[in-house]
Amino acid sequence: MQQKKEKVIDKLKNDPLMPLRHTAEHILHIAMSLKYPSLKKVMGPPIEDGFYFDFDLDEKVSPEIFDEIEKVMHEIIEAKLPISHKEITAEEARAIFKDNKYKLENIQEIADRGEKVSVYIFGSPESKYYDVDLCAGPHVDNTSKVKAFKLLSVAGAYYKGDEKNKMLQRIYGTAFDSQEALEAHLALLEEAKNRDHRKIGKEMDLFTFADDVGAGLPLWTAKGTIIREEIEKWAKETEEEWGYVRVATPHIGKHTLYETSGHLPYYKDDMYSPMDIDGEDYYLKGMNCPHHHMIYKSQPRSYRDLPMRMAEYGTVYRYEQSGSLFGLMRVRSIAQNDAHIYCTLEQAEEEFLISLKLHEYYYETLGLTKDDYRIVFGLPDETKREKYHGDKELWDEAEAMMKRAVEKSGIRSSDDIGGAAFYGPKTDFNVKSSIGREFAISTVQLDLYMPQRFNLEYTAADGSKKICAVIHRAPLGSHERFVGFLIEHFGGAFPVWLAPEQVEIIPINEKVLDYANEVHRSLRKAKLRSKVNDRDDTMQSKIREAQHQKLPYMLILGGREQEQNTVSIRLRTGEQINGVSVEEFIRIVTNVRDSKSLALWEDK
Repeated sequence: MQQKKEKVIDKLKNDPLMPLRHTAEHILHIAMSLKYPSLKKVMGPPIEDGFYFDFDLDEKVSPEIFDEIEKVMHEIIEAKLPISHKEITAEEARAIFKDNKYKLENIQEIADRGEKVSVYIFGSPESKYYDVDLCAGPHVDNTSKVKAFKLLSVAGAYYKGDEKNKMLQRIYGTAFDSQEALEAHLALLEEAKNRDHRKIGKEMDLFTFADDVGAGLPLWTAKGTIIREEIEKWAKETEEEWGYVRVATPHIGKHTLYETSGHLPYYKDDMYSPMDIDGEDYYLKGMNCPHHHMIYKSQPRSYRDLPMRMAEYGTVYRYEQSGSLFGLMRVRSIAQNDAHIYCTLEQAEEEFLISLKLHEYYYETLGLTKDDYRIVFGLPDETKREKYHGDKELWDEAEAMMKRAVEKSGIRSSDDIGGAAFYGPKTDFNVKSSIGREFAISTVQLDLYMPQRFNLEYTAADGSKKICAVIHRAPLGSHERFVGFLIEHFGGAFPVWLAPEQVEIIPINEKVLDYANEVHRSLRKAKLRSKVNDRDDTMQSKIREAQHQKLPYMLILGGREQEQNTVSIRLRTGEQINGVSVEEFIRIVTNVRDSKSLALWEDK
């Protein structure tokens, strides 16, 4: 647990607010320990935008106690407790934490690594707020430096994230260096809450989950499936234009396939348990690449065949810990916009750059700019080389080519030491939504190791046999996470081409119902997703419901529209456009749809 905590802190080391937030978490656990003397402190690292505190307590806590706890926290801050650091022996630490089994386990882990135990001391022994805790730091020098904080929520969390362990309680909070910054952040959190893909997904009837199907296995409704299929159609059309061929592979594979790839044993914990078929172990595939490699190997390849860009919308299955499952963002059944590019080593850098440009095309179509996304370069932790497959020289060569391609792309990037895959360095695209939340969406990876494992040969121009390079790429990531991102980014108000329902026709009375149905047929003929709302309800109520469902267009039809063969248009933004012919409406809206415009009304 100490190692995990240090890793979190290391990732946030350049965040100037991290020491303040780390200190706020300690202030929280001091306050909680005063209210609940039987509480066992477990851990509480700073995280992006805040902190959390895990604890073991028989009594269930709720947000109703937050006001009381925050009051005590303010007292601790006003006490200006000095904060000091000390390294002690494992024996000294065991004496201090003799009544806390979680701390004793942490101490043993530290001792097994041959390290000294680091503790931080808050206040002096005579203070009622005095506290000593295992911690690697850093902190501010006294509690008064914590200027503005807020406790946010309570959740359950398995000890060490393992569902086989005890369920602990976790309090989330945040802290800033000014009240103004805190209030701005809380306003953003409220907006994020309103845009939560789980909330909007339920309100708009896009997806659901069922216990009888299983945790982390989303069920797409009719409306949600439209979004999925529109994205898939877009990706397939785009990939055809960019020179890809399509393949399809089974959902399972024999153990020997994954032994060759190295996923067994390196990735085994993330795969589902094997099933016995004819005395052999078969696995639900956790990735498409080994299957694609076997297609490549199915016949001799020449340098004239390369680059070969092989794409599949393949469903893969990964065993995520139940505690980490989160709506569509972290699931166990994943439909991937996956592809593998087989090329010569000389082609690899250019092909990698083209893959980065493909990402740019997708993101810019959705209205994102280079300020909204960045590349996180996953590199190996050289102190833990045993975690990785392959020859270091190959790793270095792949890393150098990838870095040159990233520099040529002009996309912002940062390094993540320890973020490499087990078989090579990788680049992840992190994308910011319209309210500033960042999502890890997709991966591009140059792989020089797996081709050797699978002996992915081609015949060179001189007749010799050479091993190709492979680029793994999935610009839209998984359907699940990408749709979750889009729901939150657009707040459910999807562009016209993605909107599950595009037009609602609202007749003001039964006299114009036949005309409404006639308009509906014309729209359907133009492949616009349209429906007639002929419910026995007021027009105002129908408009409110359509706006709640974030439909792009409402067509209000009365006697005048019927006589003139026109429609009165109400956009979901509230703008009203009257007296438009049905043909003109179809022309404008189909242009908006087909161009994947983010606007609702562009009369070109």
